[in-house]
Amino acid sequence: MPRNDVTFGLLGALQVRASGLPLDVRGTVVNHLLGALLIHANAWVSHRRLASLTWAEADVSRNALHCAVARLRRMIGDAGDRNVGIEHSGAGYRIIVGPDQLDAARFSTLARRADEADTPDARFEALLRALRVWRGPVLAESSEWLRMDPTVLALERDRLERTYELGDVALRLDRAALALPLVERLAAHLPFDEPLHARLLMLMAAVGRRAEALRAYGRMRRRLADELGVDPSDVLREAHLTLLDPQTPTVAPATGAAGGRAGPRVRGLVVGQRHAGGPRSEPTPWAAAPVEPRSEPPEASLQGAGALALSFAGAGRSLPLDQIADAVLGQR
Repeated sequence: MPRNDVTFGLLGALQVRASGLPLDVRGTVVNHLLGALLIHANAWVSHRRLASLTWAEADVSRNALHCAVARLRRMIGDAGDRNVGIEHSGAGYRIIVGPDQLDAARFSTLARRADEADTPDARFEALLRALRVWRGPVLAESSEWLRMDPTVLALERDRLERTYELGDVALRLDRAALALPLVERLAAHLPFDEPLHARLLMLMAAVGRRAEALRAYGRMRRRLADELGVDPSDVLREAHLTLLDPQTPTVAPATGAAGGRAGPRVRGLVVGQRHAGGPRSEPTPWAAAPVEPRSEPPEASLQGAGALALSFAGAGRSLPLDQIADAVLGQR
């Protein structure tokens, strides 16, 4: 990597590095502006939209926006990387970054490799590498209105679906120890996502932590009752029943999946198969090429958007959009 390369991270708190060292991005406005440009990297963002994402209002003067962009340009210019630039046109502004300079772009590349993998082992390795890019929720310490952008929510949803799959494939391949930390980390941010916590319980049991998994189920059941006033859904109850029977293997051999075996069904999902919550969203601006959706059995479809929609789809529960968004962003 050249000495003056600048890299950006938005899969977690906003992060900028120059020559491998942290670069201080001073000022709330400049932070919000950079985050808004990065989530739409290499794509034009209109003046009105950029003002809305930066200040939470669209009627900010063009002069204020120009001044903020000038400060950001100086910061990037001082870092000395000529490959990064902020362009302006009648369409608005855009930031130009290379695919190796943005963590979200690296995640997208590795996720595509997982989709293209021709063996379960290769798929698992690509998923593992992709999810290790994440440090936390997108722009974790930024403004609420910026984290509610549809592109941010699509990224969070993709992370959730890939984590589901990582847990499933790990159980199939008997590699639970590698997947467990990543599933555990996301579950801590999404305390009400029942399919995610069901996979967490199964992974814990697979590494010899069955008693701890049973205690975790008890905490989850109390949390659902105390904060949402509901009982665990089928997906969580099935995982609990599996844990209660020490003779039941964490992954039960079956036929019908790639590789000749599959794990237990989790609310219609077959362990080890790709499953998405409805149609995949449009590729993000930094994606080199669209990711074609894989064909799936009808029973593998989850409807809804966001972590809570995924958790409660099929369980007959309907929650307000603000609660769904809060769960996606780890606010609950």
